[in-house]
Amino acid sequence: MKPIHWKIIIIGCVVILGTLLVLYEKQDKKTPPISTPNPREHPVYSKYKFNKNGVIRIGVQPLYLPASLITEAFKRDTILKDALSKMGLEIRFYDFLKGDDVNFFLRRGDLDAGIGGDMPALTAAATLDIVVPVMIQRGFVSIVANRQMLIDDLRGERIGYAFGSNAHYALLKTLASAGLDENHVDLIHIEVNQMPDALHAGKISAFSAWEPTPTVALKKYTNCTVIHKRLSFGFFYFLKTVYRKHPEAVTHILAAEIRALRWMQDKRENLLRACDWSITAAHQAFGTKINLSVDEIAAIALNDILGQTSNPGIAEDDLKDHGPLHQELKFLIYIAKVPSSALWTEIRKKFDLEILNNLWLNQDKFKLDEFKYKNNGSID
Repeated sequence: MKPIHWKIIIIGCVVILGTLLVLYEKQDKKTPPISTPNPREHPVYSKYKFNKNGVIRIGVQPLYLPASLITEAFKRDTILKDALSKMGLEIRFYDFLKGDDVNFFLRRGDLDAGIGGDMPALTAAATLDIVVPVMIQRGFVSIVANRQMLIDDLRGERIGYAFGSNAHYALLKTLASAGLDENHVDLIHIEVNQMPDALHAGKISAFSAWEPTPTVALKKYTNCTVIHKRLSFGFFYFLKTVYRKHPEAVTHILAAEIRALRWMQDKRENLLRACDWSITAAHQAFGTKINLSVDEIAAIALNDILGQTSNPGIAEDDLKDHGPLHQELKFLIYIAKVPSSALWTEIRKKFDLEILNNLWLNQDKFKLDEFKYKNNGSID
């Protein structure tokens, strides 16, 4: 029997281990590091009854500012309720934590419409037959760090992010502006509401997120600072089958969005009331306390679509080839969030600008300047 050459065996094991480590380091960083739980098993979602007959079912996000202010006004808009009632319809709202969850139930046919950021809207447009007639948000995502630094200083740092979100996209674009990519940093997948505490605890050196998370971090921890901002969008989208069946009802819902914007812009007390509604809705839906005052939420809203316009129309420049939404679609294909077969020429057609244009031609019919909101049993 030949003697066992232990040195050779040990060297061989080291070589194999080294190879495995190299392969691990070269793993595709496009893959999210954690799996997403089945939304049907969520303790809140699992209790929902998605009644279909005579109901338009809309997925909303109480923690998505300032869109949540608009949807809370929807819930109390008696003009909208009366208009739909005359058609034999009613509207119901279902609360979700994020746009991906909205899309999950939209895909199942449990919802007729949804509200989400640019990435969920594009994902829905790439995988479902929808129409996207209006924006519902036009604000910023922010990179927040635990100290003042340049983007180049993020090299080698641990950065919190939500995979596939507009904040993920904004982070990569911002890194690229400084000649960096995901291989130059350590991306840490983390729930957005956990980011401020993780930053304070030193688990990460920075994070990229949408509001209200950046404002919450700045308020809670004095060492936090915003080192970069990038424009983001949010959209209101409907299954095309629903729009074809109830085009006038959908137009009344869009009129309610314009009405909500105008009502909140009309008086500050209206805006603060909607902020209070939003705080209550988040707590009732998920037991979540938004650690911001109504004035602080109002400031976020005024830095977003509320401070910019009462016309939620989608700009044609945003839909042009190689424009911002086309670039975001490329990103979603890159991270395998949407099929590689998704074509911008087809997805762009789902952003239907004519629906809102037709509403503007019939403003009087849709009562855009009348405000009747139910508040604590009374009509304001």
